[in-house]
Amino acid sequence: MSVRITTARQLILDELRDAETHLTAAQIFDILKERLPSLNISTVYRSLEYLVQKQLVSVSDLGLGTQVYEQVKDQIHHHLVCLNCKEILDLEDEIVANFFENIQKERNFKIHTNHLVLYGHCQTCQKTNS
Repeated sequence: MSVRITTARQLILDELRDAETHLTAAQIFDILKERLPSLNISTVYRSLEYLVQKQLVSVSDLGLGTQVYEQVKDQIHHHLVCLNCKEILDLEDEIVANFFENIQKERNFKIHTNHLVLYGHCQTCQKTNS
């Protein structure tokens, strides 16, 4: 797979690598516009789309009203999202890998996603809402 890395794409990858959370395109733009004054929001969106297509970045809908991005890492992981406080917890792939495998076997269906998002309530919100 041939990947053409422009300055904007490299800066986006660097920012996503260093981020401790998922970032929206707008957040990435706000972070990078000082380092790259010629950058515009449409370039960020196009760059993210390219990086997702090349499987260097993953895109998710975590129920925040906009898509979020993160750099693809060696370990596939999934997410638990609290509907109340919006906390995002990582869920290891080992926990759901058998689920994907069973669906593929039982339904003769090839799954292409590597990302599962489950919505519910975190431990803290369960305590405050009970």
